[in-house]
Amino acid sequence: MKAEELGNEEVTCSDRISDLPDDLLFRILSLIPVRMAMSTSLLSKRWNYVRKMMPTLMYDESCPYNGSLGFDQFCVMSLSLHEAPVLKTLYIKLTNQYDSIDTLLFPNIRSTLLKIKITLSSGYHSPTRFPNNLNVFKTLLVLKLHGNFVLSFVDSPVCFPSLKRLQLTCVNFRCEKSFKGILSACPALEDLILHRLCGLGRFLFSISSPSLQRLSITTLGAYYYYDATIHKISAPSLEYLKIFDDRGCYNFVGDMPKLVEADVKVHLSKIKKLRKFLSSLERLSIRLYPAIILNLTDSLIFKRLLHLELGYSFYSNLLLGLLKYFPNLRSLKLVQPYLTVNEDQLYCLVSVPECLSFHLENLQWSGYGGTLTEREAAVYILKNAHFLKTATISLQKTSMDNGQIMMKDLRSISKASASCQLVIEL
Repeated sequence: MKAEELGNEEVTCSDRISDLPDDLLFRILSLIPVRMAMSTSLLSKRWNYVRKMMPTLMYDESCPYNGSLGFDQFCVMSLSLHEAPVLKTLYIKLTNQYDSIDTLLFPNIRSTLLKIKITLSSGYHSPTRFPNNLNVFKTLLVLKLHGNFVLSFVDSPVCFPSLKRLQLTCVNFRCEKSFKGILSACPALEDLILHRLCGLGRFLFSISSPSLQRLSITTLGAYYYYDATIHKISAPSLEYLKIFDDRGCYNFVGDMPKLVEADVKVHLSKIKKLRKFLSSLERLSIRLYPAIILNLTDSLIFKRLLHLELGYSFYSNLLLGLLKYFPNLRSLKLVQPYLTVNEDQLYCLVSVPECLSFHLENLQWSGYGGTLTEREAAVYILKNAHFLKTATISLQKTSMDNGQIMMKDLRSISKASASCQLVIEL
C-alpha cells in the first residue's frame, strides 16, 4: 500500500524548476554554454521559450557536442533562432583559429546587442574582421577581445557610435594605423583597457580620444624581449590613468585638466610631460625613484593631492623628502615588496612637511622590514603627524622572534597624536 502511494506521489510531483520565474531561469541558463541550454527546450514549450529569450549567451567551443554541425555553423544556426529583443552579453570562447566566424556571426544577430566578449586560447593568430554597416554595432556598449586576434581597421568604415568600454588583451594589429583606426571608430569611448604583449619592437600606439575618461595600459611579457613602443596620448577628458610598464615610452599631448587619479608603475624618465599633469591629482600611486626628487622643484606643489601610495624597494630614505610637495595629504600608503638592504642616510629635512603638521590622518605601511632607514622614517612620521588617527603597519614575513621584536619596538615609539590608533600586523 505504501509503495503504491509512493508511486502516485512521484507521478503527481510538480516540476519545481519550471515553476521558477523567467528571470531566474535566464540567470541559471546563462551560466552554461548555449549547446547545453538548447537541450532544455526538449522539456516543454515553456523551456523552449526561455531558451529563445535568454539575455546572455555563452558559446564555448570546448563544450562537448554530439551534433553534425561544426562550432561556427552551430553558432550561426542558434543565433538565427534567438528572439530576445535585447541581448545583454554575447560571450564566445574559441579554442581554434577561424577565418570567417566573425563575418558569419554578427550578421545573424537580430537582437539589440550591448556587450561582446571573445576569447581565443589558440596559439595561432586569427584575423578578425567586423563587417561594415551592421546595425548590431550601433548599440554596442562594451567590446572585449582576448587572445591572438589580428585586427585590421585601416580603411574600414565600421563604426561603434555607442561603445563606452573597449578592452584589448594580447591583441595584435596589422599596423599602427589599424590601432588608430579602431579608436577613431569609437567616438563615444570612455574606458580603454590595453593589455599588450612585450616584444613588439618599434610600434606607435596613438591614443587620441576627446571623450576618453579612463585609460589603463599594462605590458605583459619577459624582460629579454626587445620593446621600443611609444604611446602618444591626447585625452583632454581623462579622469583616471593607470600604467604598468617598464619598457614603453609615453608622450602626453595637450592638457588633462580633469585628471584626478593616477596609478603609475613606470620610470618617470620614460614619461614626457606627465609631471605637469600630476598637479591636478587627488589620488596618486607611484614607484619611488631617486630621480623623482631630482626632477621635482619647489614650484611644483601638489596642493590637490589627498591620497598617496608609494611603492619603494630600496629608497625608503627618500620618501620623507617627497612629503613637502604634498601639503594637504590626508592618507599615505607605503608598499615595500621585499626586504631592503639599503641603509643610506635618511633624507635631511629642513622643516616638518605641512601635511604631517596639519593634515595626515591615515598611515598604511605594508612590508615594514625594520631596517634603520625604515625605523627612522616611522619615528619621524609618528612624532610629527599631529592629526594622525590610524597607523596600520604590516610587517614583512620573518621569524616569530624578529616579528615580536619589531612589534615591541614600534609600540615604544612616541606619537604626536594622542588619539592615534596603532595597529601592527604580522
